[in-house]
Amino acid sequence: MKKITVLTFLLCFLSTSAWSASLQLAGKTVGIGQPSWVRVCLDRKVSKLTVRLCQREFDLEKVKKNCYAGPIAVDVRQKLGYYLVTALADGRQVASAKIKVVSKDYGVRRITVNKKYSKLTAEQLARYRREIASIKAAIKNSSAGRLWKGSFIKPVATKVVSRFGKRSIVNGIEKSPHGGVDLRGKVGDPVKAPANGRVNLVLDTYFGGLMVMIDHGRGLVSCYLHLSAALVEPGQVVEKGEVIGEVGSSGRVTGPHLHWGIYLAGAKLSPLDWIDTSKTLSRFYGETNAKN
Repeated sequence: MKKITVLTFLLCFLSTSAWSASLQLAGKTVGIGQPSWVRVCLDRKVSKLTVRLCQREFDLEKVKKNCYAGPIAVDVRQKLGYYLVTALADGRQVASAKIKVVSKDYGVRRITVNKKYSKLTAEQLARYRREIASIKAAIKNSSAGRLWKGSFIKPVATKVVSRFGKRSIVNGIEKSPHGGVDLRGKVGDPVKAPANGRVNLVLDTYFGGLMVMIDHGRGLVSCYLHLSAALVEPGQVVEKGEVIGEVGSSGRVTGPHLHWGIYLAGAKLSPLDWIDTSKTLSRFYGETNAKN
C-alpha cells in the first residue's frame, strides 16, 4: 500500500471564546467513487464531531484526546471540481479545507441481457420502485456507532471479473456506472461478511436478484447481489468471515458471480479501495491487529 502524505490545513474561527482546530486530509484530491479519510484535532472537548463534503455528512470517532478520525467518500456520479471539507464540532463550523474531486477512468463494459430487463411493464416498474425505496431506507438507517473492527476482507477470495465504476452499456444503451465490484464464483460458493455488522435487509429484487445488506455502523453499509441463497435474516449480528449467503445468478446477470457494493453516507464507492482505507483507519483506531 502506498504511503499516504498527510496534508494539514488550519482555520480558526473567532467568537466570544476562540476555537483552534486542525483538519488533516489524506490528500489534495479524491477521485469519483473513492474513499478517503480525515482527522480533526481541537483545543477542547466536544460531544460530536462530523465533517461535510458534497452535501453528505460523515461521523468521526475519537482516537485520542480531542482528536477525531473517520472515513469520507465521493460518489461515483459526483460532478468534478473543488469542494470544501467542513468540520463541525457539536454543529458549529470549526475548520475547513478545499479538496478537488477528479475523474477516474474505470473503463467500459458492454453486456447483453434478457430483453425483459430493458423494458419494464407497469407491474415490474412498480416492483422496482418499491425495492429501491427499501434499499434506500437500509442505506439511510445505519447504526450510530461503528460496528466493524480492523480491516475489511473480500467476501469471496476470487478474481475480479468486472471492476467498480465502469461505464455500463447494457443491450446497447448506456446505464449508470457499475455500482460495485463483481467477483468470480460458482453457484453455491460461500459468501462471507467482510467485517462485523448487522443485517438490515434481505430482499429478492428484480435487477439485483436475491440480495443481502449489512450495516457496519456510522453510515457504512455493504450489499451482496445475485445470490442463490441468503443464510442470514434482518437484525442478525454477523462477524467478519461468517458465511452470509451463496453465490448465484439471480436477477440481471450474464452468469454466476457476486456483486459486492459499499455505501458510505449514501455515496457509492469502490469496495476494493475501501479495504485499503479501512487498514489506515484501523491504525488510527488502534486496531491494526484486530481479528474481528
